[in-house]
Amino acid sequence: MRVVLGIRHGHDAAASLVINGQIVADVAEERLTRKKNDGSFPENAIRYCLKSAGITSRDLDAVVVPTASISETVRTFFPGGTIPGIEKRGLKRRLRNSINSYISTIEEKIELPVYYETFPVTKECKLIPVHHHLAHASSAYYTSGLFNQKTLVVVMDGIGDGCSTSLWCGERNHLTLLSTLDSTSSLAWFYAAATEALGWRHGSDEWKTMGLAPYGTPRAGALHGYYPEFQDGNVMVRHNFGEPGRFPDHGCNHYHLTDATPLQKKVEELGREHFAAEVQRVVEEQAGKLIYPWLKKIQTRNLCCAGGFFLNVKFNQKVWYSGNVDIHWVYPNPGDAGLAAGAALYGYFSHNSEKPSEKLTSMYLGPSYDNEDIRRIIDERKLRYTYHEDITDITAGMLADNKIIAWFQGRMESGPRALGNRSILMSPLKAENKDIINACVKYREAFRPFTPSMIHEVSDTYLLDAREESFMVTSFTVKEGIKERIPAVVHVDNTARPQMVKRESNPKYYDLIKKFGDITGEYVLLNTSFNIKGEPIICNPREAIRCFFDTGLDALVLGDYLLTKPGCCDGS
Repeated sequence: MRVVLGIRHGHDAAASLVINGQIVADVAEERLTRKKNDGSFPENAIRYCLKSAGITSRDLDAVVVPTASISETVRTFFPGGTIPGIEKRGLKRRLRNSINSYISTIEEKIELPVYYETFPVTKECKLIPVHHHLAHASSAYYTSGLFNQKTLVVVMDGIGDGCSTSLWCGERNHLTLLSTLDSTSSLAWFYAAATEALGWRHGSDEWKTMGLAPYGTPRAGALHGYYPEFQDGNVMVRHNFGEPGRFPDHGCNHYHLTDATPLQKKVEELGREHFAAEVQRVVEEQAGKLIYPWLKKIQTRNLCCAGGFFLNVKFNQKVWYSGNVDIHWVYPNPGDAGLAAGAALYGYFSHNSEKPSEKLTSMYLGPSYDNEDIRRIIDERKLRYTYHEDITDITAGMLADNKIIAWFQGRMESGPRALGNRSILMSPLKAENKDIINACVKYREAFRPFTPSMIHEVSDTYLLDAREESFMVTSFTVKEGIKERIPAVVHVDNTARPQMVKRESNPKYYDLIKKFGDITGEYVLLNTSFNIKGEPIICNPREAIRCFFDTGLDALVLGDYLLTKPGCCDGS
């Protein structure tokens, strides 16, 4: 098995292509449809993955889905494939599955209009279901580079295939299940209910709760009874969250947890900032009581993590500073959009366990547009622009002049973070720049922080006891005096969520940061995703142009072309 496609069908739908153990393409459906958290069948993402690799669906050896069974939808879109194992089952079991399959077909009868494109595969192509949590665990373990070392792999999310939490031992390309916990042990659901109580969207806006928390003071015990409790790696007190409500909206779902209603009263009682602070304190305390004992149980100091819970960069920081780990790897796309890659990696390595898995070094796995594509698009719109042999020179100068720049280069990032290819950039030297971008460009809450993108070599200058962090999944404390130097990218609690940029991973972005540093003395840029509040990250130049003219951006860099607004600069 060499060519494996992973697909996620559900909220945060996505597709990912693995060839010879390497992720070669990965994109969420939302980036292509412009519907935030799109839960549609990821046909556009699949089409992109195949096209980017120069193959057709008939070249696939397997299609792997991160759920308990192969749905009628998958069978419809991938005609001709084989679901392995059926011919080996006993007569009684085969009969039962045939009946279930027939009932499922009646309930989910799918007839596509003629204009829909399917992806025919050969009969040798296997259609493989893999448990939701095993797919998450695979995304973390098989991208960690810890092939030869015993590793604890932890998955924490709301719920998936009946599990909220699972723990695994990874060693020699094999994952062994250690423990699973059901929804009554879901710290992620507690965090989601609290997010909903604050008036934000469950499954999408939890990082707002995390961003607000440092502005408050936690009150231990104030939320007792609303969350599960752990001790020595085991759940000691379970919590019944009830069955979540679901409201479909524009191709995705809004979720409701019953605890959100009484928690609203807690928000009023404590105050928003203090409520968020206590929520954050609870999950840091309880998740630590679950994870740290398991590191000791299996005698390892290596930890890999996936699942939406680990988008909590503050908890990831707690883990790193705890002294319990030597290596800490969080898959950079840990939410459900990352299930596609995890499923594909599992499909490959479960059949090629002898091949060492390698550490992931790049998340630039999405669509790209070269200068020819870009020029055609801006010419069609009759826009004025200038071309520059070295676009980093003029851009660094504009950033040093405190301009707000949209930066569009190369392949779009996979995952929730903009890593310098679909980014909005500004100088970090003035504290008010954070407020300017939140108010005039992103149109979002003023407390929301921004990332410092820094060249890798200077990370020790700015950060205290930090490990390598290329993907913005962990925050660190900044050193004394740093907040005064780069105030726009240091949070109120004196932490920062950095992106350490190596030249070999992104030469143009690295050069831009370095040239800005040569001018200003600080080799750091304020970086945020190229989008506005509530919209997916920009994917193509057309969207970039619309966003440029509809926000307070000063300039737009598309490849080597520069577009400016009157009063910004003359572009020369």
